[in-house]
Amino acid sequence: MVVWMLAKGIADSNLDGYADMLENYAWGQNLAWGSAKHPPLFAWATGLWFVIFPTLDTTYYLLSYLNVAVGLLGVYHLAHAVRLPNLALPAVLLLCMAFPYSTLASKFNANAILLSLWPWVAVAWLHSVHRTGRSGWLWSFALGLLSAMAMLGKYYSGVFLLGIFLAACASKEGRLWFVTFKPWLALLVFGLSLLPHLQWLRAHDFVTLLYVGEQGNGDGTDWRQVYRFAIAPMAYWLLPWLMCSWLYAPGQPSFLQRLMGFPKRLICCWLPQGWADTLFWLAMLPWLITLVFGATGFVALSLPWAIPVGFGFSLLWLRNLTMAQTDLPRITARLRIGMIGWCVLVVLVSPWYLWHQAKEGTENHYLPRREAAREILKGWQERHPAQPLRWVGGAWAENALLAFYGDASIQVVPGVPDEFPATVNPLSNWQHQGGLLLCPLGPVERPIATDCPQQMQAWLQANGQQAQAIRITVQSLGTQFPKHLPFAYVAFDYLPIRP
Repeated sequence: MVVWMLAKGIADSNLDGYADMLENYAWGQNLAWGSAKHPPLFAWATGLWFVIFPTLDTTYYLLSYLNVAVGLLGVYHLAHAVRLPNLALPAVLLLCMAFPYSTLASKFNANAILLSLWPWVAVAWLHSVHRTGRSGWLWSFALGLLSAMAMLGKYYSGVFLLGIFLAACASKEGRLWFVTFKPWLALLVFGLSLLPHLQWLRAHDFVTLLYVGEQGNGDGTDWRQVYRFAIAPMAYWLLPWLMCSWLYAPGQPSFLQRLMGFPKRLICCWLPQGWADTLFWLAMLPWLITLVFGATGFVALSLPWAIPVGFGFSLLWLRNLTMAQTDLPRITARLRIGMIGWCVLVVLVSPWYLWHQAKEGTENHYLPRREAAREILKGWQERHPAQPLRWVGGAWAENALLAFYGDASIQVVPGVPDEFPATVNPLSNWQHQGGLLLCPLGPVERPIATDCPQQMQAWLQANGQQAQAIRITVQSLGTQFPKHLPFAYVAFDYLPIRP
């Protein structure tokens, strides 16, 4: 967590270029039970985080990797729950080197929050099955609550919960669990926990579900996306898979013996141990079920969905490879050394990556969000010294830069305040508050194609405003920005209507 927070703080001068993290921040300004795009959990987490911490990129990365740390702790306990405690530490160390837990995890969003939730749901389910008495009931309660949290993180968690149901059906112990009261307690807690969100959906015409439905391509199966998702386990988890297969060889083989058995161990990593192999089903079913849905055209697959699916991969590999005689403590000690080397490499590469982005003129590196927020707020205060700025609309979610890097009290509006999607969680009394509409135009030399200024002007004129465009040109400043790469923005003032 500390290494990656430090590395991202050094290497990246901005949050993600798609403004997903700014969008999270904007949704998190109100603790509603939903939004026009997503269920609310990751927005709640972001909003509550920045009640405590200052709005800085570094503290945002701290949230991202704290989320990873919670997930890795869940994997550690999952190893104990499947009765493989000696594999807990190496399983976690291997996952630390997988892309979903390292580079991809820096962007905290609806996919990333599942990294911290899915392992704990699996732990709660296994303890609910295995434990009796008060402990079994408490873990069943936790199973219902954590499952609801996973659904509030992203509806895609339904695939994971279906996988747990099928994994329970595959083993005798799991089938016996269904005839106890524990799964029904979990189901009751699950339903009650989701009830406020369901009521919110009903009151808002199921707007979030409609958004999810619109994400399909409507053209049948996209086989290119199916192929990409099919190879995701070998791509996102390639480095730890190779390292695990190389290190955990039986006995004390020579280099040649290790090399000759390497292809076999690569395949062995993924094999089940019979139909009742609970660990195999837990690890593989989220990926397999998603593939089936994608291949049948039920959904249009998206590669980032693969980010949370591999929480059980490393544990499965280790279980399969250590069934033969291996010197587990000695190999795990080597893995720990390798992990330390990985962490050192990550930190050492960070300044080079910063230099590379600066040299190549990467737009997200040079994007002057802080300078833009400062100049826009300064301009507003000069034009309207007696009128506080209360809300910002315009291009979603880049317009959130004004609140995140400028004044956190400014409410961020998606588009304009009296039209969808802003009306889903409406800003009260906006007509009588000072507002600003912001349209990024991109680099001055390579402006982006956007009709945002025309839309904002038309809306202002329809609301009796002057619609005077205010053009701002700014650039990132500092030694890490050697190129002259200014960016342009257009802003429009909304002056309040006096009651």
